[in-house]
Amino acid sequence: MKTRILTFTDCTDVASNELQAILNRSIDDLDMDGKIAIEPFVSCQEFSTINCAFMIRLLAESYNPLNTVFLIVANSLPTARANRARLVGRTKNGFRFVAENTGALSWLLDDFGLAEVYEYSSHGLDGRAFVSFGGKYFHAPEAVKVASLTKLDGYENKFDPSRMTRLEIVNGTIVHVDNFGVAKVKMILPTDLAEGDKLQLAVNGQDWNTVVFSHAMKNLPDNTWAIYKGSSMGLTEVGCVRKIVRDSADLSIGNIISIRRS
Repeated sequence: MKTRILTFTDCTDVASNELQAILNRSIDDLDMDGKIAIEPFVSCQEFSTINCAFMIRLLAESYNPLNTVFLIVANSLPTARANRARLVGRTKNGFRFVAENTGALSWLLDDFGLAEVYEYSSHGLDGRAFVSFGGKYFHAPEAVKVASLTKLDGYENKFDPSRMTRLEIVNGTIVHVDNFGVAKVKMILPTDLAEGDKLQLAVNGQDWNTVVFSHAMKNLPDNTWAIYKGSSMGLTEVGCVRKIVRDSADLSIGNIISIRRS
């Protein structure tokens, strides 16, 4: 069974090409051509650990945990923070990962548990040695190494799980806004809502707009703001029917929404 490396990154310019090149070169160096596949990169919102955590958890729905390595190259945290570390590990259901200790793995670990975690390199983390792009020089080659292994037995420097940075994403948090301007929200809608119910939606505690609940939002009139159960893990979605609204500051990643009946 071919092992797949799935990369999550907020580097969407030439840096992503560098990551791709290093991954491919590392595969050649380990003579693993045909045994390891590099999946299309998953682009995360710049500087948003919340969005990265959502993307990781979402793609975990579709990939086989027994042959998938998650490579995470997205870090919005200060370099001088405590518990900075480069980590290699495995979830209880089998996903392997290579990542900085940022909290981006929180949703994945909350749902699937942590089986083992190791610190694989501390070079440059103390600020004494300059490292310009850790994803390129450390994480990408390490991801290929991890993908070439059947177990993580070769790692000896165990990392205390209590030191792992954890990200709390509260109920109602907008975790993603897609290319149509639809907001995906970490919220499960009440089960007693009926088609066409009108709800008052608030953003960060302030009333924002009236939205219409629907089981099939495309059946609503154009330009209607709708709320419905979405396709991503059953999370709630809020969007404007057949209208792309990308620039609403209210429906931004990290904002908190709440609803009440009108």
